[in-house]
Amino acid sequence: MRCYYLSHMKISVSENAKREVQKKCHDGEGEILFREVFNQEAFESNLVHLHETIVRPHSTIGYHLHEGNEEIYYLTEGEGIMTVDGDERRVRPGDAIITHSGSKHGLVNNTDQDLKLLVFECLYKQ
Repeated sequence: MRCYYLSHMKISVSENAKREVQKKCHDGEGEILFREVFNQEAFESNLVHLHETIVRPHSTIGYHLHEGNEEIYYLTEGEGIMTVDGDERRVRPGDAIITHSGSKHGLVNNTDQDLKLLVFECLYKQ
């Protein structure tokens, strides 16, 4: 990741960002595209990362457990089905979902359009 540091401000430059295609994310289906906006080195807090994530049509982030951290999904484009601890809900742009330590979650894009979201992860204080 390439960041510019101006005083206390950090700017992540999109064209220089780390990008990754992940197939079967958390044992899900299809492929997910990640762009690392900021990694843990950029933060002075317990934040681990900020990713821009694209769940491709008919792909999923598999149902998985979180331990010792929290994760927030903020949807910016598209629709899908979010499951947290067995509770399933349709999610749309502007919706935000938080998963606490000890909880399980997964996301399904069951449409023909990309599902775009921002993913924030934060560790619990040690």
